[in-house]
Amino acid sequence: MHVLSFERETLDSSTLGVSGFLLLGLFETFGRYFRILYGEQQPHIDVRCCWRPLANAVLAGKPIYVRPAVDNKPPLFELLNVTVASTGQYLLVFFLLIGIVNGVSAILLWRICADRGAPRVGLIAGLLFLTSVPATGGTVINVRSFAIAGILLSLWVEHPLARGATIAAAGLFSQHAVFAIPALVYDRLRYLDRDSSLQWLVRFVAGGVAVLVVSFGFVYVVWGAQSFHGALYWSFGAAEKYTTNPVVPSIIGDTRRWMAALYHGVIKHLFLIVPATIIVHLAATERGSNRVIRSTNAPLVTTTFLALSMSIPLLVRAYRAYWLYPLPFLALLASIGYQQFFTVGRSELPPTGKITPEKRRHAETERHRTRE
Repeated sequence: MHVLSFERETLDSSTLGVSGFLLLGLFETFGRYFRILYGEQQPHIDVRCCWRPLANAVLAGKPIYVRPAVDNKPPLFELLNVTVASTGQYLLVFFLLIGIVNGVSAILLWRICADRGAPRVGLIAGLLFLTSVPATGGTVINVRSFAIAGILLSLWVEHPLARGATIAAAGLFSQHAVFAIPALVYDRLRYLDRDSSLQWLVRFVAGGVAVLVVSFGFVYVVWGAQSFHGALYWSFGAAEKYTTNPVVPSIIGDTRRWMAALYHGVIKHLFLIVPATIIVHLAATERGSNRVIRSTNAPLVTTTFLALSMSIPLLVRAYRAYWLYPLPFLALLASIGYQQFFTVGRSELPPTGKITPEKRRHAETERHRTRE
């Protein structure tokens, strides 16, 4: 009988997997690009009404974050936006980048799990993520794809400076990335003592502050004090008006529309939410040597925290696109769930350690003896 396992294993097809994820990401975005090219669709409204006009205004000599070049996105995205516009192939380059970062996010899901000894979980998580991206609008030109890639990169790296720098970069694409910070900090501090935790936190904060200083400093040096103040306001100061808007579907705005939008979003993602919820419940309630949390090396606890924290933006605006924030973490939890459901004979196998062919044969022998 074939037995699947969560234990450490080696996948020799890493190059094929990386290429496959990137190609799938590009296939999804370029499907939309060609529909726009042939007049079947239009670019996203943010592109038409805000981002492309802003980039053109800056390239024409207007200072960024000063009218008419105003937007509520942080500097890294706006700098990328202007850079892409300068190529003269705005849609082509942006769709190329979105496809690549979506593919990179899937690869990072895979590598995060593989580095912890659960490559199959990560491989399935990457596939679930990419196949779910179109349902969230993640194939359009957007800031969320870049932010998600930054969050996953921050989870993958271990050095505190690198983790702080990458999550800061993610936040400078989309402010909602800040909701991932507590889970990313917890993921490392739970292994450290008090003194080491303090040192880690100092370095983590230093890495993030360095990225912030460089990004906003660049705006100041290139466009002056007015643009610098505008960058600070539109990145942080406008948050209160954004979150308290009474006409959008949110928990403190149009609550009826918010509840309806959440319902439709949940229905679309049931194939992720159901196994993810079940596996979290099992991890929290099962006892003994066969607990789910002991049977997988995937980062179940950290991923659960990230799935919950990155769902917070849905309280602010229950837009379809905001489902992209928790999507990779729901995909990872769902992958653990699907692996758990289809694992045969898990209870008879050792909960930890590499399963060798000898152990596998022994387990099969004991199973047959029990049946007889």
